[in-house]
Amino acid sequence: MSEPIVPVGVGGCKITPTPGDPACPFHAVPGPVTLEVTDVVPTVMFLTAEYDGKPIPGLPSKQITFTIVAGQKNLDVVYVFTNTVTGQGELHEVCPAHSFLGDALAGNPAVRYVICA
Repeated sequence: MSEPIVPVGVGGCKITPTPGDPACPFHAVPGPVTLEVTDVVPTVMFLTAEYDGKPIPGLPSKQITFTIVAGQKNLDVVYVFTNTVTGQGELHEVCPAHSFLGDALAGNPAVRYVICA
């Protein structure tokens, strides 16, 4: 299900996956960002989320919005699935290029994303 990776700043996006950098698998440009989780099998949402140790309000939801700050910071999310065994979704940045950032899987609902800006 993977889609092409869009470099930082391209297509109005702020986050780029950098799988070749194990210390920092996501590089970003500081500033506000919105992420969304899209359904693959059947429905998925953000249950909870924290960025840099601070809770992101308005959850549960299909989208989260927070401000990326300089440095290496953690985005910790917990997904909730209507199918708790084989549920699947995709994490995207809400931007003109709609960057694919990774899969959300019911078998691993709690995920830490390390973002460097």
